[in-house]
Amino acid sequence: MTNSQQRPAIGSLVAFEAAARTGSFTRAAEELQISQPAVSHAMRTLEQELGLPLFERRHKGVAPTPAGQHLLEQVGLALALVDQALRDVRAMTAGPQVTLAVSTATATWWLLPRIARFKALHPAVELRCITTDTDPDLARERIDLAITLGTGEFPQHQRWHFVDEEIYPVCSPAYLQRVGPLRDVQALTGRTLLHLEERYARPRLDWAGWLARFGVALERRTHLFRFNDYSVVLQAAIEGQGVAMGWRHLVEPLVAQGLLVRPLPQSVTTDQPIYIVASRRGKLRAEALALRDWLIEEARGSIPTPP
Repeated sequence: MTNSQQRPAIGSLVAFEAAARTGSFTRAAEELQISQPAVSHAMRTLEQELGLPLFERRHKGVAPTPAGQHLLEQVGLALALVDQALRDVRAMTAGPQVTLAVSTATATWWLLPRIARFKALHPAVELRCITTDTDPDLARERIDLAITLGTGEFPQHQRWHFVDEEIYPVCSPAYLQRVGPLRDVQALTGRTLLHLEERYARPRLDWAGWLARFGVALERRTHLFRFNDYSVVLQAAIEGQGVAMGWRHLVEPLVAQGLLVRPLPQSVTTDQPIYIVASRRGKLRAEALALRDWLIEEARGSIPTPP
């Protein structure tokens, strides 16, 4: 094999795929957990080995040339085959285990009250639940399924509708008795609002956005009690610390149990449904398909029996 026919190092091809897919050497470096100069050097070396440019360098990021686009498509297919082979081999030794990534709040308030039903239906399947309050990298972290807020397209994922995102105010009965009934949405600005500081890449509706749906502005005098974990937000609401935004699929059982009440009837359903997602690289195993189908069926069902 001559020098011009030598196969580039697999590491260079992996770095190329990440850079071409993300349109950025910096994002590729972050994804691969290496330095940006290392990615840049690898791409220069790869272009020298192949004898033609693979990227158009722009002010912000890079874009593949026609040759780069062709290479991206073929390398992407090759990496998908490698990923599938690795998943198949792991499945041979790991047993019927399936990994699900969810937020802490979803695990605490939605999944745990129901999980016994899944185990009863699928006793041979070992469920591995990972809680994360940021968008996970499914392929890198070996996650079969994740539940996440949806917006726009999911080019790297296949997805299935889980629930619509419906949000309404909730508080404890004791808090409502202490501060008195709320006349309208405007009255919320005079109460303590439990505010969630999001860490997801996809922005979510916050109090300012929710109030704006009813023509109400968040006032400077409004007291915001800030948290970065929605489980803690709900616990603070149950303990009478203020009014929280309630995602229906999480708070509906708490309202049914009387731990929370709806002080106002107004509700907002966004255009960002919550999805179950999986990586497009590879075929879902039978255990993951069983979990996906069970999650969808549970989401369509009734409120779980209070413990």
